[in-house]
Amino acid sequence: MKVLQILHTDEIGGIQTLANMIGQGLAQHGVDVETAIMFPRPFMPAKDKLRAAISMARRIMRGGYDAAIAYQATASILVGTAGRLAGYKHRIVHQTAVPRETAPIVRWLDRLVGTTGGYTANIANSVFTQNEFTQYPMTYRRGLKLIEHGLDAPRPSLTMAQARQRFGLPATGKLILNVGRLVDQKNQDVLVKALPALPGATLVIAGDGPRRAQIEALAQAFGVQERLILLGNVAPADVPELFAAADVFAFPSVWETFGLAAVEAAMVGLPSVVADLDVLREVLATGEIAPIRFANPHDVKRWKDSLGQMLRNPPPPAMRREAARAVTAKYARERMVDSYLDLLQVAH
Repeated sequence: MKVLQILHTDEIGGIQTLANMIGQGLAQHGVDVETAIMFPRPFMPAKDKLRAAISMARRIMRGGYDAAIAYQATASILVGTAGRLAGYKHRIVHQTAVPRETAPIVRWLDRLVGTTGGYTANIANSVFTQNEFTQYPMTYRRGLKLIEHGLDAPRPSLTMAQARQRFGLPATGKLILNVGRLVDQKNQDVLVKALPALPGATLVIAGDGPRRAQIEALAQAFGVQERLILLGNVAPADVPELFAAADVFAFPSVWETFGLAAVEAAMVGLPSVVADLDVLREVLATGEIAPIRFANPHDVKRWKDSLGQMLRNPPPPAMRREAARAVTAKYARERMVDSYLDLLQVAH
């Protein structure tokens, strides 16, 4: 079997991580997986994006694949239309954004293609995301399938001191880590605004994006520019070592469909303060006690208080280990890969 995976861009992030894991898992079972990037560079002008989309549609129409897997909305629409016309037996798409955060024309086209049978499987990676489509037509919702992310638990190999030295981070003092693209969704502004109330703490952000200059200017305005470190994009293989360097993980997104970085931090038992979103309460649920605090993503005072409390009184190691084991068991990578093999009707 030959499968074409389509991503919008090659930006480092949760979607790329998911596609890599699925591609590797399928390949281990004899599936020939080819991954294509639709937009060769981020933030392309609209006319260049249109050309790229037409080029990708032509590639799909040329055939030669048994299945196509799309990871973002525009790619999903192409797979559901061009893939259907080309006779692809399996047209699998992912809902990696909630409908209200998708451009209206793209949202309308996705709804149309899904309602008319363009997708053979329409994947939601959390119950929350699946429930975001309750107002869609029944014919659309029949194609929705819940496949929660599967992850390999991060395994840091360095001590805190070694990890800080490797990334050029302060050897002493408390370190707050955020992993995410520098975009409005990830809401790093609230962390910068909270930093003046956390003396001696340094905020480290691993990720890049169009809001870098604004975040730097905000840090300057709040007088914390010396305690903000923007690492830029960090290879996924290096993120576990960043977890080892940190005292607290902070994840203030205003919306998510899963929250991959927050789950990875939980898997290593890193004390965390995360946005109080239904989806994060779902995916991080491990019982009544966990080394996690939830904060309204827009409430700066709540972030000041929660981060301060977590830095001053970190959860005991036993609690952290138990919560890490629970999250790791919940999101086994093999379970996710098996679900995709079933969709593709590949024996395993």
